[in-house]
Amino acid sequence: MIYSNQYGEVDFWNIPAITEDPELSQTKKVAVTLSGGVDSAFVMFMLCEKIKELNLDLQVLPFTGVDKLRPTNEWNAREILLLFKEMFPEVNFLDHYVFKYDHEPNNTNMKRKQHVLHERKLYAEQDVKLWLCGKSANPPTGEHKKDDFLVTAREVERDTNLGDHFKIFTRIQRDGVYNRWLYRPLAFMHKKFMAEEYRKNNLMEELFPLTASCIEYAEKTNNFLGPCKKCWWCKEKKWAFGCYDGGAVDD
Repeated sequence: MIYSNQYGEVDFWNIPAITEDPELSQTKKVAVTLSGGVDSAFVMFMLCEKIKELNLDLQVLPFTGVDKLRPTNEWNAREILLLFKEMFPEVNFLDHYVFKYDHEPNNTNMKRKQHVLHERKLYAEQDVKLWLCGKSANPPTGEHKKDDFLVTAREVERDTNLGDHFKIFTRIQRDGVYNRWLYRPLAFMHKKFMAEEYRKNNLMEELFPLTASCIEYAEKTNNFLGPCKKCWWCKEKKWAFGCYDGGAVDD
């Protein structure tokens, strides 16, 4: 299935390694890293549509990591999953895999290490070979300045001028041995692409309000009652969708 608008095109699932690889094409389990944000939720939506379209014999494993000091993304991910179960009764969802970790603000290495640990565990113990991730691209160069983005929080690895399409599909190597596959269908699409697709696919009314992008903690979010409107991810969502989490706008 192709998702296309003025900002780009995603030919979802049309990756030879997925459809033709002797091992991967026979896999029965697919994990989706469901963070609670708009990107990972849209990846889940595309996968469910593909399963429905082709009547694929796949089990979907929702996978969510939770910062112990910021528990709200688990709440969002669970609400999103409940909605997808209603929207796609034909999809076989496995139990939601949720793990919690200690995390220091601005130290992404702690988060990454825990994700890798649990991904390897599921690959080895539950034969989960393929992982879908919602990582998307940064806004185009210059947009962060025009919209007063927090330049220091920009993740350089999300810039589309770095690397090639290996960013979309790759196989992870650990200690010289290949293991799980990683599919990032949105790696070259920024948030305005997502906003267009949410509107085209009628996801703004039910799905969008369940998503959350803000990464701040209790003291800057009125004890998680609303987005901070200051962090990079809040500003990026506002840039693309015209509002923050929950439809909030500037005061």
